[in-house]
Amino acid sequence: MVKITILSPEGKSCSVWNLKKEIENLGNKCEIFLLSDSENLMSHDFKLETDLIHSRCGIGDYFDRLTLYSWQFINALEVEGLKFINPLETLYLTSDKFKCIKLLSKNKIATPKTALIRDYEDAVRFMEKYNVNFPVIIKNSFSKCGLKVFMAKNEEDLKNLTKNAMWEGKLIQEFINFKEGDVYKDMRVLVVNGEVVGGYRRVSKDFRTNLYLGNVVEKLEIDSEIEELALKCADLSNAVILGVDILPTKEENYVIELNSAPGTKGFKDIGINADRKIAKTLIECAKN
Repeated sequence: MVKITILSPEGKSCSVWNLKKEIENLGNKCEIFLLSDSENLMSHDFKLETDLIHSRCGIGDYFDRLTLYSWQFINALEVEGLKFINPLETLYLTSDKFKCIKLLSKNKIATPKTALIRDYEDAVRFMEKYNVNFPVIIKNSFSKCGLKVFMAKNEEDLKNLTKNAMWEGKLIQEFINFKEGDVYKDMRVLVVNGEVVGGYRRVSKDFRTNLYLGNVVEKLEIDSEIEELALKCADLSNAVILGVDILPTKEENYVIELNSAPGTKGFKDIGINADRKIAKTLIECAKN
């Protein structure tokens, strides 16, 4: 029997509790450690007794809370030499959308043209240099759940959305039109322990397809091209568990984001028990 600790900001995600249930159903112990719990104090002599940590905490924006604290908390645990799945290098990479885009682009994976900007002038230089027209996407590099992702349709939008860019880690990105008919449909593919577990298409009337925003899913038939793409992303990011977000077009499949703590509700909706697969992998990693 092993003990697995799941780090969570507030424990509101059903994925956290479903994963705990699956780990316990497999005869092991699981603790959910809430960073928001007032009883928890990260002091100089804090120790966590566990065989493995699975972090559901991103590094960066989380609904404007637990931003720097979560990053420091995880770094402090790293000092103790505790085992993490995903590895912390993967967590750090996938939390930073710009670094992630850089890594993918360097390795010949199609991504939208993207720049880290300081201000409106940087945004204009990017559009001119790469011949990018409106609309463009402005997003925070450390944003979660699609909450700080915006579309600039004209100069006025661009000026407003690029304010404080240097202080907030903002990106500008070409808009990839992945609309089908009157809805947008992107792809979420899940890789666990070197295997593509499944995938779904997120369906939305808005270009932001996050399930957190109330969108729905439909099953994705994964072909060899998509499978190979997802596995390559997992390999490049050294991820044991990875959600790969893809924008499909007639010309290319663009990888838009990697997620080291992907939600599992969408997979449950299409009949895939992703929590059981992840639980088995975490237990195996804790034992080895």
